Amino acid sequence: MKYKKTYLFLLLTLAWSWTLWTIGLNHLSEGINQESIEKFIMFFFVGVYGPTISGIVTTLIFDGFSGTLNLLKKLIIWKVPIKHYLYIILLPLVFVIIGIGLYSLLIGEIGDFDKTAFISIPTILWAGLYAGPLGEELGWRGFLLPELQKIFSNLKSAVIIGIIWFVWHIPLFWAPFGTLVSGEKITLIPVLTYFFMLVCLSIIITWLVVKSKKSVLIAILFHLSINAGIALLFFPELNIHFKYVHFLSSIPMIIFTFFLIVNNKLKTSANYVRN
Repeated sequence: MKYKKTYLFLLLTLAWSWTLWTIGLNHLSEGINQESIEKFIMFFFVGVYGPTISGIVTTLIFDGFSGTLNLLKKLIIWKVPIKHYLYIILLPLVFVIIGIGLYSLLIGEIGDFDKTAFISIPTILWAGLYAGPLGEELGWRGFLLPELQKIFSNLKSAVIIGIIWFVWHIPLFWAPFGTLVSGEKITLIPVLTYFFMLVCLSIIITWLVVKSKKSVLIAILFHLSINAGIALLFFPELNIHFKYVHFLSSIPMIIFTFFLIVNNKLKTSANYVRN
């Protein structure tokens, strides 16, 4: 089979994550209490590591230790143009700030500005690192992206990963947290919005990785910055409505993604794919 590496990766990823998340959700079906939540959290976090574990296992099977070492080296590629670190900080901030502004215009008051929120930023980032970025990016952008780039353009590869990324999250729609759809009544508009957000994020992260010498570290940091929603920390009264803000932040995210596509920012040389 021509795509057997990719197929094995996807099979292992879905089997690992979906099985563990299903077990976790089953504990919640017995009743929501401290014990069931703790058990779900355990299975949730282990399940999140499906893409990374599958990427390592699949690479080990097909490319041996040397190939696995090359995959892991992508985690420590940090010597990239400084502007990419600025993108990691500024793009998520701009998206959420615009989301907050739209919330204020369209929905309601955003509350007082909390100047002391700076203190909690390191804790939020440290905790968020393990809740998705480390568990996912070595698989999605470290393993799967280069495999797809052998066949498709950067843009098509990014879109395909975005779709797979969305499908991978589906069991968490019925969880209390894990996606922007989680913990709410599942309706078409939030699901579609979440779908387009993940596709857009996949395109943006692919653009950063392509321009950053295949750095998975850059992907992890951007994923972490997006998840953290740091701008929201400064408006504590919005915490209860943070999902609305994130959904509204999809508007500038989509506009920026459109800019990348129209200006052909994902173009790269064939040399990138071969190396």
